[in-house]
Amino acid sequence: MNKLSQSFLQEVLLNIKSKEAKELVRKELTYHLEQAKLEMLSKGISEEEAEEKAVHNMGNPNKLGHHFNKLYRPKMDWILLSLFLIAILMGLLPQLHVQDQYTGNFLLKQSIYILLGVVVALVVMVIDYRKTERLGWYFLALGSFILLALIFTPNVIINGERFIEFAGFAISGTTVLPILLMFWASYSSKKKANIVVIFSVYIVTVFMFTLLPSLTDAAIYSVFLLILFIFSGNKRMVIYSTVGISLGLLAAFTALLWFTAKDYQLVRIFAFLHPEDYADNAGYTYIKVRELITEGGWFGQQKPKYVPEIMTDLAFANITYYYGWLVAGFLLIVFVSLLTRMLIVSRQIRDRYGKQLMVAVCSLFSIQFLYNVGMVFGFLPIISISLPFISYGMTPTILNSLLIGIALGVYRRKNIVRIDV
Repeated sequence: MNKLSQSFLQEVLLNIKSKEAKELVRKELTYHLEQAKLEMLSKGISEEEAEEKAVHNMGNPNKLGHHFNKLYRPKMDWILLSLFLIAILMGLLPQLHVQDQYTGNFLLKQSIYILLGVVVALVVMVIDYRKTERLGWYFLALGSFILLALIFTPNVIINGERFIEFAGFAISGTTVLPILLMFWASYSSKKKANIVVIFSVYIVTVFMFTLLPSLTDAAIYSVFLLILFIFSGNKRMVIYSTVGISLGLLAAFTALLWFTAKDYQLVRIFAFLHPEDYADNAGYTYIKVRELITEGGWFGQQKPKYVPEIMTDLAFANITYYYGWLVAGFLLIVFVSLLTRMLIVSRQIRDRYGKQLMVAVCSLFSIQFLYNVGMVFGFLPIISISLPFISYGMTPTILNSLLIGIALGVYRRKNIVRIDV
């Protein structure tokens, strides 16, 4: 490449701010200049004249530079960010009407958690997610280490489930899910995924979840992983094998649980199916939640009602009762819109790893949302599962904000894809 082409490239690059974009544009324009020059030479034109015509045909370097600067500059998904802010701010609503039922300023604490969540999302957004692709096995090691620490060295045990608490932050099996998400997004983005590795890692990790014991986290983990591999783009044989074996394991595990379930576990199942027959014990919460949903009306009620977990797992019932069906419906629209936006973004991502991250984030987020709302409406058994951003607590707020940060970060770099020439 002679001085004319180099001068042209330098003038183009002066108008581009991003260092990475400069390198991409340099490679792309160098390739096109070389191809144009070769085409001219094939027509019998001298090398110097071919170079001049190739440069001339590229157009004005300043305009070209401005075009590439606009194309490759980091993007902010204002729609996703706006929906996220609306959803997370609505997380204050469940505290307003039940604050007097508890000691401690839960409204102030949740406000702090929300602020931290927004900060986490923005910080994660500016991190170049592509640099984490090669760290997949390190994420797996970190997630496994935390699970082992929970199994062997918990400092809090609630209803038999192990936790490690410090500085107001509770580490549980749920905390590990985003970490394992990073590993699986990295591994599933490989062109040749080894099915033996897939099931070996899955069986070991899901077994550790069951030792906590946290069947809820094990189920969420299994479902999101299954969805991730269905959309992974791997060979159909790998996908079909993964789905088939997963469904077989699920059927076997369900049968094992049914035949080995203790009496109190069977009571919980029957209470879900016939809550009125167990109104004095396991069916009580189902009946109370149904009352909250039906009595809320369009604009909500002011009469206080106490229901267990009304600020956490049953926060959606809280909003429906105290603020009415209109506000609850608006919240559902926000969540559906948020999920729809992430799905739309995932289709725009050209980077294989970025696309897998988006699928994993959508899966993990939608499982929580759909199950929580489903159990509040009585379609699914009540378990310990948070409604993203709405349920009280630092851990669910921070972790789900991290997921949004990943999605914003992937969108931010959606136009910057390495070009091999």
